[in-house]
Amino acid sequence: MYKEACVLEIKFDHVVNNVISSEHEVKDSFLNVFPPEHQGENVNPNLGSSNSFSALLSQMKKVESTKMEDFSHDDDFINFDTTALIAIVSGISNGCAEELLNKPEVELRHRFKGNYDFVIAQAMSELQYPIHANLSAAVSGKRGIICESVLSEFKELVWMCGGANEKHRADQLLKCLLVVRDSPSERLIGLPTTRKLALKNKIVFGTGDYWRAPTLTANMAFVRAVAQTGMSLFTIEHSPRALTGN
Repeated sequence: MYKEACVLEIKFDHVVNNVISSEHEVKDSFLNVFPPEHQGENVNPNLGSSNSFSALLSQMKKVESTKMEDFSHDDDFINFDTTALIAIVSGISNGCAEELLNKPEVELRHRFKGNYDFVIAQAMSELQYPIHANLSAAVSGKRGIICESVLSEFKELVWMCGGANEKHRADQLLKCLLVVRDSPSERLIGLPTTRKLALKNKIVFGTGDYWRAPTLTANMAFVRAVAQTGMSLFTIEHSPRALTGN
């Protein structure tokens, strides 16, 4: 199941250039991580979409239109960054935590190498505090949005590091989300770009700010950096989870 495991580490200070789109609509609103001819390939029916995963998606408002003019800034949006999407589809969050912990330590150290402690800590955390249950109140009755930059990064990371089940869940998750163009608020994009206030993060969080939506994130370093400027930012913290190649 984890033969090609790849532990994800998102570089929060990575700067993305030329990400402000000139288009007002995103033509390819939904992502298929699997090409159509391979969708469902090697997916374990017991882990492809766990009960908690399906329940979490069912609590969000359905996306009935991909045209942003059909929505207002007063809509009940919640903005997902890449860490949130990864956490929702991770094998650790979808029934694999206990299985991981039952594997021989030597096998896991060989598989995850320097990330062994990181993965084990997340698996133990999941058994105590299941992330889908913890996110339930945050997403219930909300319409999920992601900006183009997050869509692109998520697609790349899941394709490189995700297993068949994680890719399957990514497809299902993105069908429940509305993709909006990168449109950071003036107040956030106006902050000086530094290592702690990277342009990439200003765009992601700024887009949530523009749509008056809280951003669901594990990137608390950026949140703290913004707070140090004296600016308030509407965010909801979640525990990180890694892609495991499940």
